[in-house]
Amino acid sequence: MREIWHTLTDKRQLMMRERGGEKVYWKVGISPLALWGGIVGLIVVIFFTLLILMAHTSILDIFPKYRTESEKLNERLTESIMRLDLMERNMNDILLYNEAVATIMGGSTPTLHSTVLTDTIRYDKSRILPTRADSLLRDALESISGEYSLSNTKPLQSESAMFSAPMKGSITRNFDAPESSYDIAILSLDGSDSVMAVENGTVLAVEEQADGTLSVMIQHAEGYISVYKNLGETLVRKGQTLQSGAVIGRITTAEGEGIEARGILTFELWRNGTAIDPELYILF
Repeated sequence: MREIWHTLTDKRQLMMRERGGEKVYWKVGISPLALWGGIVGLIVVIFFTLLILMAHTSILDIFPKYRTESEKLNERLTESIMRLDLMERNMNDILLYNEAVATIMGGSTPTLHSTVLTDTIRYDKSRILPTRADSLLRDALESISGEYSLSNTKPLQSESAMFSAPMKGSITRNFDAPESSYDIAILSLDGSDSVMAVENGTVLAVEEQADGTLSVMIQHAEGYISVYKNLGETLVRKGQTLQSGAVIGRITTAEGEGIEARGILTFELWRNGTAIDPELYILF
């Protein structure tokens, strides 16, 4: 055992000298144990260096197999990022849609968010000369009489059929009449004394007037309130939910026959605290 140890620890000389001559360039004394220990240490250093490089760098991309796996990973990562971006845009579209719906339900006009780029080209309108057809159309519109005269146009009543009529009858007093108090008067037809709700809503109040008649106030969507007066009988209560056309009561009628015996309904329509003309919203 001692001989083996001496064999391993005894130093040997490694030298470099001139071929065929006696000149020595360098020499070093080293034992076999030290030589093998240096080789093993160098291998360990190289091994750990490679581990560090593989963990913190892309050195593995130089190998074809590992390069393919890296490319697949990058493709999956890019695809995931694109999906997330698409989901984010879809979510923003949904939020904008819900905001527009909420704005419409609140009675306002939503703001359109256009994604179309604004055209940067501006045209000089002074260079666009009117044609003979344009001149003839302008003359027809500006004339006092004629098929296309602006004086013959009537205001649009786009909301004329927004509500149903509160009663079958004819209007005897308009909204803008001097004796009107923000209301209209409706004369019932023969044998018709039922009063109906003009739209879905909730009964705000059922009150008795100074003359002994009854009145009903109904809250509708978008800030509308309808008021029915001169009722002799009511069939609803405060807080009750009604459907359009539901009978809410009957008007007061006089004894006898003829037009004098017919009842008259006094009807008001309000929106956001302002009285409005019912004839613009109801087709009588």
